[in-house]
Amino acid sequence: MDDRVKELLERVRGTAMAVSEAAGVTARCAGKCAGQMLDTAKLNMKIFDLKGDIDRDLQAIGRMVYDAHRGQETDHAAMDSLLAGIDEKSAAIETLRERVAVLRRSKTCPACGMVCGQEDKFCRGCGASL
Repeated sequence: MDDRVKELLERVRGTAMAVSEAAGVTARCAGKCAGQMLDTAKLNMKIFDLKGDIDRDLQAIGRMVYDAHRGQETDHAAMDSLLAGIDEKSAAIETLRERVAVLRRSKTCPACGMVCGQEDKFCRGCGASL
């Protein structure tokens, strides 16, 4: 075989190896990003479910308050239990939001809840200090 043909084949082989390595790196990166997106979606679904639970608890508390206003007997222990549950769910939501922020490489404004960049010093939505 001619030396120039051998040299050409070696260059083609080298290029193919480089392309193969780059494709592998790209595939690993895409897999990692897809995994992070899936994890973020799961966390957001948990947040959504907890917010729904809080809304139902608040509605039940509202009924209790209105019943008390109308002079009916109110189960204060049940109301205290619902309020404690709301506190727990709110804390769980905050923890989940922090995990989402870590996955997205961002942070959440404590004042308005807007997602801001990791390096931001002030909220883009309300201007509060981060």
